[in-house]
Parts: sequence; C-alpha cells; structure tokens
Amino acid sequence: MWLLAETPIAEKDVNTEGKRTLDFATCQIYGFGQAFTFLSALWSPSVWHAPNMAHFIGISLFLVGVCFRLWAIKTLGVFYSHRVRTMAQHRIVDSRPYHLIRHPAYTGMMIAHAGVVLYFLNRVTLFVFLIGFVPAIILRIVIEERTLVRIAGYSDFAKKRKRLFPGIW
Repeated sequence: MWLLAETPIAEKDVNTEGKRTLDFATCQIYGFGQAFTFLSALWSPSVWHAPNMAHFIGISLFLVGVCFRLWAIKTLGVFYSHRVRTMAQHRIVDSRPYHLIRHPAYTGMMIAHAGVVLYFLNRVTLFVFLIGFVPAIILRIVIEERTLVRIAGYSDFAKKRKRLFPGIW
C-alpha cells in the first residue's frame, strides 16, 4: 500500500531523469538502503521464535511511520519530490508536521523502517539499517538542505526546528 501511495510521485519524478537535479545520487543511495533493510529482514532469521509484544510494537511503528510520511508528503503537495530540486514558485511550508520538524517525510520513513527492524529483528537487518539506511538518510538531508537554503525564508525556518526529531537533530 505504501508503494502504491507513492507511485504517482515516482511517475512524476521520471520526467526529471536526465535533467539537472541536485541529488548527487542520494535518491538511489537511500533507495538501496531502504530495499536492503526490507530484504535483509525477509532473508535473515529473526531472533523471535514466537509472536510477542515486539511484533505488535514493530508493526505499530511501521504503520505510524508510513502514515506520518504520507501526511508530510500530502502537506508539501506540489513541492514534494523524490528528487532534490526547487521550483520557480517554491515556498517554505511550515504547517502540520513541518511545524515540528524540517524533514518529517524522512522521519516517517525512519520510524517505519525501525518498525521493520524490530518486527523481524536480526543482526543483519539491524546492521543494514544502522550502517546503510540511516547514514543514507542523513547524507540525503545534508545534500537537500544545501538546496533548500537558497529558498527565501528557509534559514529562519531551519533555526526554529530540528531536522528529524524534536529536541534531538
């Protein structure tokens, strides 16, 4: 369902292929991190031998993360893209989840993936998540913010909010 919800965005972003974007391949890097997190969860045996509270918490985190991400995407509307780019009429959105943090779509994605890690807990998936996926998201944010600071008002917006988690980073 999550993939289906983001399909229209991906289809729109196909039109940016071959055009100048400011991603520096971070879209592909975090996409691989995302895929490897899911695939390692499915391929590696879990430490859980029977259903337990971790499964409930894991699936809950996954659903909350996906919903939070989709809410952030909907809030940005036409300004959201899987590609780092700006539009001529680009403006800062500071309502709903953007009132709390600067990158709620990435926060939602990280929470969802943390839920997957917990649900299918194993060393490989935890390693891929912590060493592959999380650094890829951090790199993506750093690259993205280099572009966003060019938008009028972003510097002031950024001073009032943390990137991913209120009070942390």
